[in-house]
Amino acid sequence: MENNFNDQFQNDLAPLPERPQFLKVLCILSFVACGLLIIIYAIGSICLGMSEETITSVWDKIVETQPQFENLDPVVTIYEIGKLCLFNLFANIISLAGVIMMWRLNKIGLFVYAAAELATNFLGMDVGVADGGKSYTSMIVWIIIDLAFVAMYAYNLKNIKPKQIQNSNL
Repeated sequence: MENNFNDQFQNDLAPLPERPQFLKVLCILSFVACGLLIIIYAIGSICLGMSEETITSVWDKIVETQPQFENLDPVVTIYEIGKLCLFNLFANIISLAGVIMMWRLNKIGLFVYAAAELATNFLGMDVGVADGGKSYTSMIVWIIIDLAFVAMYAYNLKNIKPKQIQNSNL
């Protein structure tokens, strides 16, 4: 008797749409990347809570290995790094939310993911290194990687079907 009861309710449930294999691979890669970046940026955000004495002692060790940073103000530099890490932390959390939406076959996740990923890249345009030089090479590489992932996710949009309500009582 109990088995018939369970079968009756299982037949009422709408089948979940099938997730394409390519979308699964992309989402898993994005889960791993977002997770690692969230951990890295969370650790980097700790810079905002450092005292001036701690910053000075850490900065002395940095200058020993990297003498080109000697002319920079350590407090300002460390706080700028902390602010950048905090922004990137929030952007990667939003990016992760977009990937979760795409994993659940929700098309809006692509736009959330794309906006968050590209925002992190264009924020980096204002961040330079010592002596006024800027490293555009790594930024260009990350923009290309992000655009490739956005393009691959966009390619999968045709496979993401809107969820249909399959309930006869409506």
